[in-house]
Amino acid sequence: MLKRGGRVLLWRWRRNPLKRRSDVAEAWIAVAAAAVLLLMVPAVGVMAAGVGERSALDQAQGLHRTAARLVEDAPATPSRFSGMADDRVRATVRWTMPDGSSRTGEALVAAGGKAGSSTTVWLDNAGRLRPAPPTPAQARSLGAALGAAAGAGVCVLVVGIWWAVRVRLDVRRRAQWDRAWADFNSRRGHRHA
Repeated sequence: MLKRGGRVLLWRWRRNPLKRRSDVAEAWIAVAAAAVLLLMVPAVGVMAAGVGERSALDQAQGLHRTAARLVEDAPATPSRFSGMADDRVRATVRWTMPDGSSRTGEALVAAGGKAGSSTTVWLDNAGRLRPAPPTPAQARSLGAALGAAAGAGVCVLVVGIWWAVRVRLDVRRRAQWDRAWADFNSRRGHRHA
C-alpha cells in the first residue's frame, strides 16, 4: 500500500468495496482539470501575449512623426493627478502640415520646455495629434502582461469549475448517505422524526 504522511496515495483507483462511482468521477475530473491546466494555460497565455504584442505594434500603423514647436512654456513638473508615469506634460504645440498649413493642438511634451523650442509629435493620416505608439519593448511587456492575465483567467475558470463539480458531488453524496441511513433505520424499526 502506497502511503505518504499517513495518507494512502491513489486510493480512488484502488479496489475498495466502499468506493462510490462519485469518488471515481471526482478523481477523473481532477485529472482532466490538471491536464487542462497543464496544456491550456500555456497555450492561451502564449496566444494572448502574441495578440497583445501585435495589437500594440499595430497602433503605429498610419502614424508618422512630425516636428513641432511649443507655443507656450511647458509646466516644469507633471501634475500629480495626470496619470503619466514619466516626465511628460501637456502643452500647446504648433506644427506644419504637408500642404503648408499650420495647425495647433495640445500634445505630451517634455516637462520644462520653453516656448519656441522644438519637440516631436505623432499625427495620423488626417493630421490629428495622436499619442506616441508603444516601442517594441513596451509592446512585448504589454503582450506578456496580457498573456499572464489570460493564463490566470483560464486557471481561475478551470479551478472554479472543478470546485463547483466537487461541491455538487459532495451534495449528492450527503443525500445518498441520508437515504441510506433512513433505509437502515426503517429496517430496524425506528421512525424518522
